[in-house]
Amino acid sequence: MKKKLLGVILTVGMLAALTACGQKGAAKATPDANGNYLVNGSFEEVDFTGWTVTNIDNVTEEVNIYDRETDCFEGVQSLHFYSGSTNVNFTAEQTVSGLEDGSYKLTAHVQGEAAGDENASVVFYAIVDGNEVKVDGELNGYVNWYTAELSGLTPTNGEITVGVRVTTAPGGWGTIDDITLVKE
Repeated sequence: MKKKLLGVILTVGMLAALTACGQKGAAKATPDANGNYLVNGSFEEVDFTGWTVTNIDNVTEEVNIYDRETDCFEGVQSLHFYSGSTNVNFTAEQTVSGLEDGSYKLTAHVQGEAAGDENASVVFYAIVDGNEVKVDGELNGYVNWYTAELSGLTPTNGEITVGVRVTTAPGGWGTIDDITLVKE
């Protein structure tokens, strides 16, 4: 009986240690070799590893990983979007938890065409402590990269959600690449 009770206590103790007793943000975020806290920020994985991509109302005909090096800001792959007969309307988002106290900077790059849509929108954003901070991107033509930056992101809860929202009329296309979240 004592052995069984001891086994149960050890098991509960190990589970509590492994799960940090349910504490939010218990795991420390770890940057890559370049200081980027985002997973797959340059979209070099064969899928959207690290990202939640939502094709709103399933209208965007193509939202995928593009492996054409000429359409990349960095590396050999990027997030590609296009719609010929329907609107482009999607989001890509990633949440990083376990960040140390301090100030962070979001940087992202986009290139493409809005197909004459004067109301086209590319918005890069960060959600910090429940508040959204955003910066507009621009579609200025093929490989005319626009760099968007948000600095001074200072979470008090160790968590930042970053993302991009894109809307254009039919015919809109582009690529998004090399999104970074680094400590300032």
